[in-house]
Amino acid sequence: MGGTLLLFGYDQLPVILAAEAAVKPFGATLQVVGPRSCGLTLGQLAAGESAPTGAAPVALGGQMAVLCGLDRHVDALIPALQKAGILCPKAVLTDTNRSWTPPALLAELHRERAALERRR
Repeated sequence: MGGTLLLFGYDQLPVILAAEAAVKPFGATLQVVGPRSCGLTLGQLAAGESAPTGAAPVALGGQMAVLCGLDRHVDALIPALQKAGILCPKAVLTDTNRSWTPPALLAELHRERAALERRR
């Protein structure tokens, strides 16, 4: 098992604890990412790196969750996260997006959602 859920833009302890409880049955850990680490790439964050001391905060502009190493659990994990109150855009870490920063991924998720809504 294993894997990590990167959680961005959340600071309410009850929701964070509920998210942690949701990923635990999948053998995953929860990593809450703060604004100072949003300048790192998703790959760096998934590897457990943190921002250097004194790094300036980077505005994310919303909430987001990124599933790292949890690809085969997506179908079961997404409903568990929604039940835990994680109602934000979600993505899976891929070879394509691992070099992106969190703000770049969130912007792409918003573009994709807007495109889907225009098709409806």
